[in-house]
Amino acid sequence: MYNNTEYSSRQYHNPLNVGEGGGIWRNMADEAHPSSMLFNPDGTLTYSAAYTVGDLFYGRNGVDITRSLFRNTTGFIANVYKNKLRLRGDFTFQHLTEGQKRIRVQVPYSAAPGVIAYVGTGYNDLYMRDSTVKYMASNLYGEYETTLGGGHYIKVLAGLNYEQSTFKGFAVNRNGLIYSDAKDLNLALGSNIATNGGYERWAIQGEFFRVNYSYKDRYLLEVNGRYDGSSKFPSNQRYAFFPSVSAGWRVSQEKFWKVPATIMSDLKIRGSYGSLGNGNIASYAFQELFNITQSGRVINAVRPQMTSQPVVLPNGLTWETSTTTNGGIDMVFLNNRLNVSGDAYIRRTTNMFTVGQTLPAVFGTDVPKGNYADLKTVGWEATVSWRDNFKVADKPFNYGVSLVLADYTATITKYNNTNNKLTDYYVGQKAGEIWGYENDGYWTAQNVADAPKTQALFKASNGGQWLPGDIKFKNLDNSQDKVINNGANTLAEHGDMRIIGNSTPRYTYGVNLDASWNNFFFSSFFQGVGKQDWWPGAEADVFWGQYNRPYNFMPKSQVGKIWSEQNPDAYFPRYRGYIAQNGSGVLNVKQTKYLQNVAYIRLKNIQVGYNLPKAFISRAKLTAARFYISAENLWSYSPMYKVTRDLDPESIGRSDTVTDNNNSGNGNNYPILKSLTFGLSATF
Repeated sequence: MYNNTEYSSRQYHNPLNVGEGGGIWRNMADEAHPSSMLFNPDGTLTYSAAYTVGDLFYGRNGVDITRSLFRNTTGFIANVYKNKLRLRGDFTFQHLTEGQKRIRVQVPYSAAPGVIAYVGTGYNDLYMRDSTVKYMASNLYGEYETTLGGGHYIKVLAGLNYEQSTFKGFAVNRNGLIYSDAKDLNLALGSNIATNGGYERWAIQGEFFRVNYSYKDRYLLEVNGRYDGSSKFPSNQRYAFFPSVSAGWRVSQEKFWKVPATIMSDLKIRGSYGSLGNGNIASYAFQELFNITQSGRVINAVRPQMTSQPVVLPNGLTWETSTTTNGGIDMVFLNNRLNVSGDAYIRRTTNMFTVGQTLPAVFGTDVPKGNYADLKTVGWEATVSWRDNFKVADKPFNYGVSLVLADYTATITKYNNTNNKLTDYYVGQKAGEIWGYENDGYWTAQNVADAPKTQALFKASNGGQWLPGDIKFKNLDNSQDKVINNGANTLAEHGDMRIIGNSTPRYTYGVNLDASWNNFFFSSFFQGVGKQDWWPGAEADVFWGQYNRPYNFMPKSQVGKIWSEQNPDAYFPRYRGYIAQNGSGVLNVKQTKYLQNVAYIRLKNIQVGYNLPKAFISRAKLTAARFYISAENLWSYSPMYKVTRDLDPESIGRSDTVTDNNNSGNGNNYPILKSLTFGLSATF
């Protein structure tokens, strides 16, 4: 018998903003005007401060998130027959509790001596949410292994698996806090009350088996199979079988292998083919669901209950299946100093669960999600390592170098996109494709008169005025009217747009270096991405600065790089506000010039230390002791740094995920920190 128990608890506080509502970090980046003062002479907040950082200073508004997890696993191993036949079983119970408390109150400021006003006058409420997830999993299986005469080895395993998860939650929101620091619902006396519940239960049942066979460690074979059923699918498509097989041949164990170990000591060829099922979808997606809420309209002096229409149900909802064909090779050279391992694979994902093609507005409801697409992924990965030693001052100097490199591309092979609209998946589409326009320099005094006609769909200013130094796009479709547009926005008719990049990280790699000599040791780890494109997006004000909004900060990286008559070849165009934030602004449109190369290399860790001699530490009855210095994220490089160092290539995605579920504010994330640690490690 064995038992393992875990418990963890976490608390997190995120300040809020009631000036515009939402995440304070995003609002500070957007609205914390660099020329505005934080305090008035009498110590009160200014309007600009109250509108942005006031919530952080005032200390009343925020979201407090709690999370506690308890997990216990109990199992047994029974030796039934001569350590050849064994029975194993385990049971896991997990209890997850999550809570959230949100307080929103007005923030005071003063626009004149002795006069107090407030921002966020629409807020004065307390929101509380609690949820529990009870999860249990059980496994019962038996295994039999034996060695037969002549070098044959066989192992058979078969068993049952069952998992169940139950979610329960409730939430309540009430206005009318009797004072700004109230933290209990009894202190909210308003009549605006909203309550919500929640319940979800799913279960998975499976049977599985595995058969292993080897002959003299020369021929290796493994066969697996799972028969799984999930409550998330309709009863007639609930179960599916997922088999797999893998084999290996250790060529270097053959009698004909005569290659000296000084050249190659080991050669193994591997191959596998198999499938896995993915059922990670909402529990009741195949059923009609009615969302019951309180109406926002007052009828006969009350707000009655109402229900929304159910969404259209997908047809034939079932497992998403990934079938992978893999080939690999392992080689050892030069008396085990050089190790090389490589794999190449093709993965075909069928019945991929995704949203259906865009339908006309007259359809009347959301497009359902279902098993609508197939995806083909082709990839490879390789590992090369070298380990050796030589003498320095008559003492061995040991060192090692290892490199891991991987890459993949994914292509849509099936999707019902009737007209190959670029807004939806289409057959042949590469995952991460970025469509956009090709830059053709800037408009000049000689040709800017043509801009209002050829680029009528875009704006270089809020007023629509075009001037020299504004962005000019290239006419790629050679249309007679020379109007820059996206045509029918289809694969066949995409106007002047083309594929300008891809956001998928390519050629991901890691490099390890280590060395030791005379009790001194050193290690370092580099990681990076060899190729990746990133479009800053409309709300990436850290990149666009005042091109986003004229009252944003001006990045230092833009100084000397803005178009003027004296600097006509500058990287950035004529200085204009809102042209990155405005939906039709010329910097809101994806284009070649400002597409960023966010490939990078980063020194993730470096460590230097000294192991105290055993003769010295034995006096203190220690078996090992060492001093060390460890540093994290000391250095990085990216081609994007030529444009700006204000953004980190590892932190360019979503921001404010606690309070905001969309992608606005690209790059407005807490920066990756550098750290330096001095340590002493001792073993008794």
